[in-house]
Amino acid sequence: MKLNFKAALISVALLAGPTMPGAVYSGDLLKANGVSTLDDAKKYYSTIDPNDLRLTQAAWRAVNGFDEPGNEVVVVGGHKNVSDLGFWRRIEMVIDKRPGYVGNVAFTTFNFETEQDAFVNVHPLSIVNMEYSPGPNGDRITKFYIYDAAGNRQTKTFFDPAAIHGAREDLYLPNGCAACHGGGTHGVDFRTHAGRTGGGFLAFDFNVFEYGVLTSRADNEANVKKLNQGVLMTNPPSAVKTLVSGLYGGNNLPRATQNSAYRPSDWNTEPALWKVVVTDCLGCHTLTEQEVLSLDHWKRNVASFRQIILKEKEMPNAPFSNRRFWNTNNHQIVEDALNRFRH
Repeated sequence: MKLNFKAALISVALLAGPTMPGAVYSGDLLKANGVSTLDDAKKYYSTIDPNDLRLTQAAWRAVNGFDEPGNEVVVVGGHKNVSDLGFWRRIEMVIDKRPGYVGNVAFTTFNFETEQDAFVNVHPLSIVNMEYSPGPNGDRITKFYIYDAAGNRQTKTFFDPAAIHGAREDLYLPNGCAACHGGGTHGVDFRTHAGRTGGGFLAFDFNVFEYGVLTSRADNEANVKKLNQGVLMTNPPSAVKTLVSGLYGGNNLPRATQNSAYRPSDWNTEPALWKVVVTDCLGCHTLTEQEVLSLDHWKRNVASFRQIILKEKEMPNAPFSNRRFWNTNNHQIVEDALNRFRH
């Protein structure tokens, strides 16, 4: 099966070789699932929030029970997720326990420029929220919201930390979230599916968390497990369930801490390539084109992988992880493996 990614017009600089650290790359990254417009974003909000109950971050939090004494606000802060966008982050989650709201799950993610800002929760660059709650048809669906630093709802945002102090490209909802969270043109049309995009929640994997000096993995272990328990309540696809259960030692998540050495047994012959898949592929492909997580698929589709990853260089599909992939040995590990697979 040929990989389904849209071929891109890659910038001359990228075609010439790896991007320089910190360089801003727009091109077709984060656009594999299509690009939304302002009209799309407005229609999306009017579909998932028809009464405009969530026009501000404060209002969104109130609707989702963050201020309710009976709800626990789970906080994980002061880390960078290096598999996707590369911002420093603070994540807060509520699993709603209020009568009439049981079953709803809400995550709010604050994106920051620095570890210090993330640790003390000041000066966010953007706020991106996900909510699992009843949609227009009454069934629970995953919904996406964007807010600015002042807490005002936005239709678009930027997804590259390197663009903080220079030219930047903003992407509109809902497809701006689709490259990593699924949906978009590879999912379903929210207009005809009552707000449903096919997108969903991702697992939280310490393999792709980077820490500085202000906090640590040990500080976050217990609450990251709670985040993953929340993810499992959102009816995620089987690949997300498999990853979470693998990291925690089984379907009931018996481990208190993640087993970062976990890998599917079919990857035991390719531990180095699996490590690259974890850091540069798995974050997005647990929701979009899950076949990328199969070693057999890599072996059967060498030509497609070589074309998209090594020639077009549009994989990984997020600017931060794309730059890291080409400025580390990860691209060489992939090339070496693909060379072996085609013989």
